[in-house]
Amino acid sequence: MKTMTCRELGGACDEYLSAQTWDEMVKKMTNHVMAKHPDVAEKMKKMHEQDPKKWGKEMKPKWDVAAEV
Repeated sequence: MKTMTCRELGGACDEYLSAQTWDEMVKKMTNHVMAKHPDVAEKMKKMHEQDPKKWGKEMKPKWDVAAEV
């Protein structure tokens, strides 16, 4: 399991999110941002419309090097 903060994943706060896989983390981050940071969610939506893979290309390397807990 890996744990990262919302901010480490491009969000706006220091809440910790934990997941077993990258796909699980993407779902948790998406749900977290939509629930707690609607302004960030809107920016992410626009970024996704312009380049659906941009966020993943930027954040997946951070996940890859994050320590297992």
